[in-house]
Amino acid sequence: MALSALAPAVERSRKAVINRGTRAVLKLVPELKPVPGEQASDRLFYGLIGLILSLGLLGLLGINLLLGHDAVRIRELKLEVIAINEDREAALRQVASISTPENLARRAIALGMIPSDTPVFLDISEQPKILDESAKAGKR
Repeated sequence: MALSALAPAVERSRKAVINRGTRAVLKLVPELKPVPGEQASDRLFYGLIGLILSLGLLGLLGINLLLGHDAVRIRELKLEVIAINEDREAALRQVASISTPENLARRAIALGMIPSDTPVFLDISEQPKILDESAKAGKR
């Protein structure tokens, strides 16, 4: 007996197993038929989904309002920083103009100070002593 003679029988048995297997699996799952008077209402489900979406949108609106308020506050603070920096720059310019050597000399003369013809340098690292020879000669 040749193996090719058994091929049609194997094919038939395979198809039978497949048909029986699908019928058995389909019989395990019960058929869902609506019972009159006991239909499930989708209103509750749709209402719940609508409520969740509405709360989400309201939450996003609240976050957006808070971010907008914060953006306005940040802009106000930046403008305040710019104004403070401008005031600081003006004060620094005023100090720089007052402390120029020409202005200091003019104010010193107005106070009655006179410029020194012989400057004296002090060395205060060890003991105070006069380094200018002309000052030493004037003390003798």
